[in-house]
Amino acid sequence: WCRVAQLQGMESPPAKGAAVVLHSLVGRAELNGKHGVVKMFDASRGRVAVTVEGKGLSVRPENLALADREASLVAALQALCVAPGPGWHSAKELHSRLLQQSEWAGVSLQEVKRGCTVLAQSAPPAANGTVADAAASETEAAEAGAAADPAARVATLLEVLRASRAGSEERRAAVEELLALLKAHGSSRSVVNALVDGEGPQTLYAIENSMQGDWHTDARNGTLTRIGEIVRLSGPVGLAVSRYRAMSTRKVEAAVAGMHDGCEHD
Repeated sequence: WCRVAQLQGMESPPAKGAAVVLHSLVGRAELNGKHGVVKMFDASRGRVAVTVEGKGLSVRPENLALADREASLVAALQALCVAPGPGWHSAKELHSRLLQQSEWAGVSLQEVKRGCTVLAQSAPPAANGTVADAAASETEAAEAGAAADPAARVATLLEVLRASRAGSEERRAAVEELLALLKAHGSSRSVVNALVDGEGPQTLYAIENSMQGDWHTDARNGTLTRIGEIVRLSGPVGLAVSRYRAMSTRKVEAAVAGMHDGCEHD
């Protein structure tokens, strides 16, 4: 009952780190449909080393199909939620458990939260409890934390943004939440200090002007638009961000002018 991934059969070995799903196995038919992550390709044996639910397997490339990462994550969360033992009551606990599996060593908490939401929406009603509670409890905790200490939440969001990838949903969601917090609490001295001390103006400027990675998606999904809204906020928040933006722009223009001055002209 997990959302079905878009699959593409393959005869050549997939790249290391690729999310895959097993299929057409005869001797281990119970593994068909399981999701895993490619660890390496053994050219001498013509087999691919894959980690599935924490266990290493060696399979032929033709028994693998590419799967999108989110579908693989949802499958991993499903396995945790139905495994025997104590139930998981928050996305943080699920995240901690996933990090113990080598194939999910780099998974972020935001990815787990989204996976919990997808799993809760696609699961039968009787199975919704654990993952729905996980997604809901994390949302409620974030809202409660922001209300109790918006300055601390601003600092956390800036850390998330610095570590986020261009075009990621994690970046989009963090910028959206940051904008909402700054609109609501931008007159607070502690919030302004958290923004400045946490290098918020520098972080936002770097995202806004970077042309590395999937920056086109940042432009399409509203991330850059929301950063522009932060720059235009009234009060000390908008002033701090807009001043840094103007200062950095002048530095770039001065550097470009210096390059022209140093050029020889015909």
